[in-house]
Amino acid sequence: MGTIAEARDVWVKYRGGTDYALKGVSLKVSEGEVVAVIGPTGAGKTTLCKVLSGIIPNFGAYDEFRGEVLVDGVSTAGRRVGEISRSCAMVFQDYESQLFRTTVELEVAFGPENLCLPREEIASRVRRCLELVGLTGLEKRYSFALSGGQKQRLAIASMLSMQPKLLILDEATSDLDPRGKREVYSVVRRLLDEGAIRSLVMVDHHLERVAEFADRTVLMDSGRIVLEGDTEDVLSEVDLLRKLGLNPPEPAALLHDLGVDSRPLPMTVEGALERMPPIRKYREPVDGERAGSDPVVEVDDVWFAYPGGDWALRGVKLTVHRGEMVGLIGQNGSGKTTLAQTIMGILRPARGTIRLFGEDATSMELMERARTVGYVFQNPDYQIFTKSVYDEIAYGLRARGMPEEEVRRRVEEVARMVGLTGLLEEDPFFLPKAHRQRVAVASVLALNPKLVILDEPSTGLSPGETRAMMDLARDLNSKGTTFVVITHEMWVVAEYCNRVVLMSEGRVVLDAPTRTAFAMGDLIRGYEIEPPAVVEISKRLFGTPFLTIKEFVESVEVG
Repeated sequence: MGTIAEARDVWVKYRGGTDYALKGVSLKVSEGEVVAVIGPTGAGKTTLCKVLSGIIPNFGAYDEFRGEVLVDGVSTAGRRVGEISRSCAMVFQDYESQLFRTTVELEVAFGPENLCLPREEIASRVRRCLELVGLTGLEKRYSFALSGGQKQRLAIASMLSMQPKLLILDEATSDLDPRGKREVYSVVRRLLDEGAIRSLVMVDHHLERVAEFADRTVLMDSGRIVLEGDTEDVLSEVDLLRKLGLNPPEPAALLHDLGVDSRPLPMTVEGALERMPPIRKYREPVDGERAGSDPVVEVDDVWFAYPGGDWALRGVKLTVHRGEMVGLIGQNGSGKTTLAQTIMGILRPARGTIRLFGEDATSMELMERARTVGYVFQNPDYQIFTKSVYDEIAYGLRARGMPEEEVRRRVEEVARMVGLTGLLEEDPFFLPKAHRQRVAVASVLALNPKLVILDEPSTGLSPGETRAMMDLARDLNSKGTTFVVITHEMWVVAEYCNRVVLMSEGRVVLDAPTRTAFAMGDLIRGYEIEPPAVVEISKRLFGTPFLTIKEFVESVEVG
């Protein structure tokens, strides 16, 4: 089995960096192999991907590069990235930075056009790649008008059109719903099976997917490879993964916490059930107190359509009560963000009414709603525009005419709350995405809203970073702030939300307490939502769902 790409003792230091991003990293990727690269934010995963794809040392703001990288047996040094992409192509985590053509078909055609392929071959590749990623029928659609998930698929299609031997996906499905993620990886698997690509390097925080897909896993931290081996062996290191802020596959983590230590640990529900230690007795789970009855948001028969499109919201009825933490779930295109933006006032419904805190807000201006409602966008860059973190947090306060002394007090208070105290003078655009997300959250929290809407707060963040943000939300929730959390991460819903609202095709199809909703596994799977593994394991064992591993372990006696 030949080697497609190899890094030999590679060191990289970015311009202005205080430390090396890669520290003597060596890695081989063989033909036919799927290699997962995992680790916390800042571990060096993306830098390693850029090295393997030839972006470094041939492009980018770095001060120092040492070592050697071979792709298809040829050194990447001094070669054009476009030339290297015929053998090794990379889809970025920040996929929008790769899109620049006006329409979908032009974007996918760009690479083959630069290879000077015949027109018929270019058209054939465009059709095939759009079919593979589920964008057939959108050939003439403007790229900027696509949803986040559709843009991500388009970036993947544009790289597939080059027919590279090695494809690198750097968190390249982070904006896709569960169905979209499965579809992309099934597409990649088919491409591997058919020989359209020879190998895959995948960077992914979702370790269940890594367990299902990768032959070999590389664990990185602080610019070094700290563990490498068969995927099941690496993912069985539960304590190490948790220490690095990662979420081990739930079946493995559950059995580890129940005292099972034979390796490798199971990665699937069936495997966990087969190796489950004897359970003598268990306590039924008990939910906390219900939230207050005072309505914060009342949505009544709301309809909305985008220009030239079908109805995105179809008669939505929803009430959110004071003190709730509501998980708003559903596939891409189900209407979640559209509903949230009508509540915020970014979008105006075609008909129906919206009441905020008992007051009719249907025609209320956005700035007026912003006095009580805060909205954190899926992409923090959509709401960041000043030159310092301090000014970003202070902007809304100053717009309200608050005295500068009070502005400073509020900025410093919120900065402490979200962990930005040492970064107030930094330009937010040059911060890592996790920090930019915190800046966006801080700018909203500074206004002391009574209702906060978090739109996909986990996108681009490691599980540890997501947990830190949701811990902050839970703390604020305990003090009276109401939250609506739009997310594809069912572990976030299970661990933090007391209620689930499931949307499909612009309608609310399920509205129930979280435990009740997850107990209806067959129903929510019908909408391609997969409950956490611990929910399925506990239902199979006891007939009732435990929502988290902690809850499971604390409720059973093993022996």
